Amino acid sequence: MRSPRPGADIRMEGGWAITRGDSSVTVAIIETGCKLDHPKLDRRIWRNRREIPGNNIDDDLNGYIDDVQGWNFVSNTSNTTDDQGHGTNIAGIVGASGNNSLCYAGVNWDCKLLICKGLDAQKDGFYSWWISSIFYAVNNGARVINMSISGLSFSQFLQDAIAFANQQGVVVVACNMNTNSNTPYYPAAMMGVIAVGSTNPNDARTSPFFWSATSGSNYGAHLSVVAPGNYIYGLSHTSNTDYNSYWSGTSQATPHVAGLASLLLTIRPQLTPAQIKTTLQSTADDQIGPPSEDVAVWDQYYGFGRVNAARALASVVTSATAPRIAASALQVFPNPASHYLTLQTTTPACCTTRCASLTASAKWCTAGCWRQPRSSCP
Repeated sequence: MRSPRPGADIRMEGGWAITRGDSSVTVAIIETGCKLDHPKLDRRIWRNRREIPGNNIDDDLNGYIDDVQGWNFVSNTSNTTDDQGHGTNIAGIVGASGNNSLCYAGVNWDCKLLICKGLDAQKDGFYSWWISSIFYAVNNGARVINMSISGLSFSQFLQDAIAFANQQGVVVVACNMNTNSNTPYYPAAMMGVIAVGSTNPNDARTSPFFWSATSGSNYGAHLSVVAPGNYIYGLSHTSNTDYNSYWSGTSQATPHVAGLASLLLTIRPQLTPAQIKTTLQSTADDQIGPPSEDVAVWDQYYGFGRVNAARALASVVTSATAPRIAASALQVFPNPASHYLTLQTTTPACCTTRCASLTASAKWCTAGCWRQPRSSCP
């Protein structure tokens, strides 16, 4: 593979300067399960506080006995442990904790992860498991559902479950599959879903490294956005210290987008699924791929482009919610100043500049320079 193209990422560091997430937002992950005791997921797994562990009683009368940490729709038990590995990798991309010296971070450092096991140890599943998982996630407070899963047949029951989720304010994000074709896969091709394609470090459409040479990220009329999905390192379902496992494909691109959607809801919890989708699409980096495929605005190969976390989060921040910009993202020059003091930031920010006892505010704006006349200083 050629050397990676600079900037072929989702600008996550700029996004983290705005928010790193909050435990008030829950992301449901319909998967093979999760390594619940992984240190990177410490205090991150959603817990059903209405259920008493191990008493074999459905305390909250929701139809699921001892569903303390989600539900296993494969075996119809409360055991949501990962027996395949795919789910733990997805969970880590969405929400592994950061800033803890463990060499890895997910998109959202503080959200809760609600685990719904809807795939078996062979990574196969029935639509009925996925449908039940959606209803369970919605009824237990999820705001985002990650579905790195797909099937070839349309199901009205699955579409109805997604419509129910949307009506309850829940964002559904799904992978677009990896067969390098415009064959629709579901739920990605359904109404009310953010369909995600995959790119590699050169912004080319990519697929799992172990698939055939003719495979690639799927395309089609329903594609929304793309995100990195090539050799994505992550958490292991068999070890608490191995960070060398990696996966590839639209399955890995999808949790980048689901995690970003959850960050948007951290800032603006009132946003609807349609507004989240529009925000992700309108702030994406367009025309990143080859000109033969990636044309201006929308195209069937890259959708609206590669998601841009910094730009998306900046677009929903209001003056009431604008956070302080990280000092490390600022450059001040000249220093000392005689006539003008220039602040330059590499991330979108709402800046407050201080010159001695003076405080001057700038409006929320894109990355760039702002100048404060010296005459305003005492």
